[in-house]
Order: sequence, then C-alpha cells, then structure tokens
Amino acid sequence: MIVTILVIIGFVIISARSQNELEVEASTKLATTALQVKAREVARNLRDYAVWEDAYKNLHERIDLEWAATDGNIGANIYEGLGYEMAFAISPEGKTVYAVVEGKPQKVDAFELMPRGLRDLLRAASTQTNPTTNLIRAGDDLFLVAASVLLPPSIDRSSVASKDFTMLVFVKKLDQTFLGRISSDYLLKDIAIELTKPQSANAYIPLWSQDRQQLGFLTWSPATPGYQLLGLILPPLAIALAFLAAFAALVIGNARRSTRALEDSSKTVAAYAQTLRESEARFKDVAEASSDWIWESDPKLRLVYFSTRFTDVTGLSAASVLGKTINQFFSSDADSDGWQRLVDGTHEHTSFRDLRCCYRDATGHTRICRLAGRPILGSNGEFLGFRGTATDITEEVQAQERATHLAHHDALTGLPNRVLFRERLNLALSANAADASRVSIICLDLDQFKEVNDTLGHGAGDLLLQQLSSRLVSCARASDTVARLGGDEFAIIQMGVNQPLESEQLSRKLIEIIRMPFTIEGHELHIGVSIGIAVADREDTDPERLLKNADIALYRAKQAGRATYRIFEAQMDAELQARKTLEYDLRQAVLKNELELHYQPLIELETNDVVAVEALVRWRHPTRGLVSPAEFIPLAEEIGLIVAIGEWVLETACRQALEWPSLRVAVNLSPVQFRNRELIDTVKSVLSRTGLGPERLELEITESVLINDAAAALDILNALKAIGVKIAMDDFGTGYSSLGYLNSFPFDKIKIDKSFIGDMSAKEKAGAIVKSVLSLGQSLNMITTAEGVETPEQAAFLTQEGCDQLQGYYFSRPIPASELTAFIENWHSEKALGIAAA
Repeated sequence: MIVTILVIIGFVIISARSQNELEVEASTKLATTALQVKAREVARNLRDYAVWEDAYKNLHERIDLEWAATDGNIGANIYEGLGYEMAFAISPEGKTVYAVVEGKPQKVDAFELMPRGLRDLLRAASTQTNPTTNLIRAGDDLFLVAASVLLPPSIDRSSVASKDFTMLVFVKKLDQTFLGRISSDYLLKDIAIELTKPQSANAYIPLWSQDRQQLGFLTWSPATPGYQLLGLILPPLAIALAFLAAFAALVIGNARRSTRALEDSSKTVAAYAQTLRESEARFKDVAEASSDWIWESDPKLRLVYFSTRFTDVTGLSAASVLGKTINQFFSSDADSDGWQRLVDGTHEHTSFRDLRCCYRDATGHTRICRLAGRPILGSNGEFLGFRGTATDITEEVQAQERATHLAHHDALTGLPNRVLFRERLNLALSANAADASRVSIICLDLDQFKEVNDTLGHGAGDLLLQQLSSRLVSCARASDTVARLGGDEFAIIQMGVNQPLESEQLSRKLIEIIRMPFTIEGHELHIGVSIGIAVADREDTDPERLLKNADIALYRAKQAGRATYRIFEAQMDAELQARKTLEYDLRQAVLKNELELHYQPLIELETNDVVAVEALVRWRHPTRGLVSPAEFIPLAEEIGLIVAIGEWVLETACRQALEWPSLRVAVNLSPVQFRNRELIDTVKSVLSRTGLGPERLELEITESVLINDAAAALDILNALKAIGVKIAMDDFGTGYSSLGYLNSFPFDKIKIDKSFIGDMSAKEKAGAIVKSVLSLGQSLNMITTAEGVETPEQAAFLTQEGCDQLQGYYFSRPIPASELTAFIENWHSEKALGIAAA
C-alpha cells in the first residue's frame, strides 16, 4: 500500500506539471483572443463615426474644425468617453486635416507621430468596406490603430474612387490602463508589454505589425493549478500513511473498544434524542426567521396551523383564520387549473408550487402571495392534508407593474410611448375591414420648439411639453390614443365613423389650442404645430405604410408654411419619391461632375464693349437634360450641398475667366454660402489656386443675406473688400431695406431686378422706379446694371437714362464658355450703335 501511494504521488506530480502546461496554452489563446476582441471593439467604435453623414460633410466635403472639435462629435468625447488617445482625419492627398490628441484638437501630422505602418494601414483600409486594424510602434510605445473610409450610407461606395476617400483613424495606446482592463476582463495576472524577447516570463505572445515586423511581446504570469493540486493532495496522502501505521494498533485494541461500545450504547441513544430536539429547534428558528410563513390544512382543506411569521407579515392573528378553508382565506387573482383543483378538493393530492393568489391583511388591503404545498401522508399512505409555505410578493408584483407602465409610457409626459402606440395601432388595424377604415393617424410636430430650448433651456422645454400633453389629451376623446413618439413629435390614433372629417375637426382644434400662449417660469411662450393626417382604407391596413403616409402629409404641412394640416393623398408619396430621386441624382451630379457653367455677357454702354460676364450654374442630367436652377438650387440649400456647389462654381468661373483677360467674372453667393464661416478663406484660396486677380472677381449677393444679422454681414463684406473683390447687390428693389443697405454696406454695383425692366413699357410706376434707381446709383457713385433686357426699346430707354451696363436676352442668353469666346470675338460696335439709335 505504501508503494502504491508513492506511485500515486509520482503520477500526481507529473499530472500537476501537465496541468501547468495546459494552463499556459489556454491563457495564450485567451490573451490572443483578448487582443482580437479589443481590435474589433475599436473597429466598431470607428465605424459608428465613419458612416456618419455629418462627419462626411464636415471632414470631407469641407473641413469644419470647430464642428469636429465639438464635444459629442469627434472632440473630447473620443478620449474621455471612448478612451482613444488620438484620432485623425486624413484627406485623399495624405494631409492630416484634423487631429485630436488626448481630447484636445491639435495641428499635428499623423505620419510624424507614427512614421512606420500608418500609410500601409490606410492603403489597406481604403480597399475594405469595414474598418481595418493593426498594431503600430512609435518609439517605445505600441498603439492599436483602426482606419476606415469616411463615407456615409447615402453615397454609393462604388461611385467614388479609392484615391478620393478621406480616412478616419482612431488610435488606442497599449498602456498600463489598457493592459489592466485586459487583465481584469480576461483574468491574466501581471500582464505587461516587453519590447525585447522576455527571458524569465512563463507565458508570452509576439506582437506583429501589418508587414510582419516583430514589435514586442505581451507577457503575463499564468496560474499554476498543478501546484495547487499538489498542495491539496499531498497532505491527505501523508495523513493516510499515518493512519495505516496506526491500523495495527487499532486492530489489537478492537476487542477492548467493542466492550466499551456496548457499555456506551445507552448513552448514544440519549445523545441522538438530544440531537433530534436540537434539530427541531433549529428548524423552528429558521422557519420563524424566514420571510415566508408555514401553514397546514386538514384533509378537508381547513387551515389548522400557521407559523408565527404569519402574524408578522399579515397583521392577522392565527386564531382569527384557523378553521377557515383555504378557499375562504385565499382567492385566486386569475383563473387557473391548479387553483381550481386545490379548492375543489380533488383526490389527486399532488404537490403544487408557485400558485399565485390573494388575501386581505389586517388593514383590509388586498395582498398577493405565492403558495407552495405538498400532501401529508399517514403511515398507511392515507391523505392527512397539506403542509406548505406562503410568500408575500405584493411589492414584487407592484414593482413589475410599475416597470411595465414605464416600458409603455413616456417618463416626462405620462403619455403612451412609441411601443404602446404601435401596439394599439396594430390592434386597431387588426379589426374587420369596416372598423379598420375608421382608423386615422394624426402626426404632430411642434413649430418654434427648438427656440424655447435654445433660449430658456431644456427644463423649460420639458415643462412646455407637459402642458402641451395636457392640452392634447383634453382635445382627444377617451377612445383616442395620444402618444409622444420622442422629442417634440406626438401622434394620435383616432377612431371615427366620419373620416377624414373628424380628423380635420380635431386637427383644427389642436392648431387653435396650441396657438394659445403657454406660461413657463414667468415667460409667455408661443409655438405652433404642423399636422399630417393619414386614414386607413379597407384594402390596405399596413401600420408601417399608414405611419409613413402620415409623415409624408406632415412634411407637406411644413412645406405649406406650418401651423396647418394636410391629409395624405397618393400623389404626395410620388412627389416625395421624386424629390428623393432628385436629391440622390444631385449628390451623384456633384460627384460625377455633371454641373457646368454658362455665362451671360454684360455690355458697358459707354464703350459698347463686353466688360464682364455672369457665371450661372447649370445641371446637365444624363436623362432629363438641363435641369432648371430654380429646381435644384433650393434643394441643394436644403440638403447642405450648396456650399460645395458654390465653391466649385467660384473656382471654375475664376479658372475659365483666365481665357478672357479683359473681362471681370460675376459669381452669385447664396444666403447659405454667405453665412458659411469659411467663405473668406475659400475666396482667398480659390484666387490663389487659379491665379485670377481679385479685382476681376465680382460677388453678387441678395438682400436676404443681410436681414438676419446685419452686423455679421457687414464684417464679411468688409473682409471681402479687403481681399480686393467687387461686391454687387443683386435683384435690387425686391427686398424691404434696399436703401438702408446701400447706405450701410460697401457695395460697388447695383443690379436692377429684371421684374422692373420687364414692366417698364406696361407700368408707368416701374419706369419711374428704374429712373430713381439709376439716379441713386449715380449720386452714390455706384455702377448700375439692368438685368433682363429683352427689347431694343428697353435698351434705348436705359441708355438714355444713364444706365452703365445692360444684361439680357437682347444681347445673349447664358451660353457655355466655348460659345462665349466666339461671342466676344464676333462682338462689333455696329450692334452697340444700333442700340443707341433705337
């Protein structure tokens, strides 16, 4: 036996070593997996930003560093919230256009910080749909770097060449904090990074770069389960040997112990009796300390016993309940087979548990408990009753009900939320066709609500929403569902016999009641509401389509000027789809260079020469031909493309103007483009790139750009004048403050709107206005240009009244650059003399 034990000890030692080796192998796989998981985590975080529409607009289409540095975009939140030490946006030319290091934007070059490996990573990421990650070493530091193409889902990736991508890069330093998180998550002890191959580490894995260069080693101290096993097994074995040594002595003294055992048997019986009494006492203590109470019944299900916890929990005395049947004290809160079998006293006499029922406590309040019991059987197997426990679960049930309510209601207003709204909509539409056709959806969107949050704060906005919710509920019927879908979006499910008449009546009532002032924190606030209505029909009861139709009608209500309602009609969807198609085509037109410039000459009457041209953008659609600017320019302003289009127009016009050395080129600035904070830098950059002299560039603005913030507009115009460009007021006379603007702003030219020129012959007032404007221009020493000249009579009148320049179809339509060159070459003084004669 001793030899056997020694063999076992040897086997245990060998097994312990094997277990240690297996632990090293397992922890190696775990460490490799940890790095892979962290890499995927960085990639997922990066993808959330790389497919972001706003990031694409502000870091690719234009470089808006202020937007990028804003917390919540790609600013301090990247470091503080996600823990990335560095993030970069790298342009297609390989320039670091934006960098944030430890949460602070900095002007640094990513390739200087990481000279080896970053370019290869960017090259690989530009060909991949998902972010690409790898390890990069810079000095003595190792970084986990992820790179991805910055491209929103609205742009087809295949339509953009890989060389034109802007790349977004996230960098995570493999510092002690990072390693500590891996150590905590994956239970790897003493984890560290060594730059050279470790000599004494028990476990390590090499770290490789993308080009298979060895960057360092990840080391840790693996567990030693084998040695722990030895510590557990060897002492018992040693004790076993000691017992074997004493075995002989035990055998020798066995006879004497047997004799003493007989003498002590009576004492043992007494000890067992004492143990039983102690066990019963322990059971009683546990039963009384438990939150449950114990009950018993007789064969007729009469309650015959309660533990003392019964009185503590219910407040009732046991004597007041004993003798009652289970059915008299307890009642079910829902019909169930288990409860019915119990109260009917069937002969099954089987155990039961989790039987939910109700009872009334000493205060008369209804409480909820859960019963469990099992039959009591006599020595002959006869049924003697039930014994079991009861657990009070009232607070648990109430908590569950509160959680259910919160899951289906808006926490701020108490109205049904989106989840409950959808459930009730599905229920309403699942009825028969006649009932479903009475269902209407009313979608509401508040007007001017954002101004309340911006001026008074979100607290005031919350109070406003609560008051608004009360008004909505007061207007609706009890059968209607008023829900808050989120933010300032509300919706109502209305059941009515006369649809859409009843929805229209409710909408008018809502518009009127919301138009009434709200009093919030001493402020009287005024807001409005736009409403879209969609009515279900017998053939189509799809809730998704009904909601979509209501949203489309709401969109049309906003287009109609807000504070109104619209009912969905089939053509609205077609118009919306057409608009979305046009929006997609316009984005593709910008990417595919489908835009072109046409030029309309300006004739100077004093010299009869072409002295300037106005650049007008045109869109040559591959299937629709030339699309009117009146159709796509407002769309470009709405979807945020106007700044990119405007910069392209400005650069193209300046570059083509070099072909006509003696001419100035006029470019229109839209209000959105004028308010862009980078306008001044853009003009300087374009002039620098093209080489056009600033005195040859004329920027035309309308009065609308000056209305909202005259002081800011004046600063922008003075900065443009400082560059050396000319400023013209376009469409003069169509606004409200033209004369005031001429007195306050540094304009070089007045362009009389073509509506006055066209009405000169038919309306005497129009001619008088034109004369007054020409006289005003002369007195202010400004050049005057008349737009829309189409007849020789108009040209003669304007010449006689002292107009400086003429522009219109009488001389030339807007024509491509190639035709303009021919027009200038063929221009001769006979036509100018003919104008003067006319």
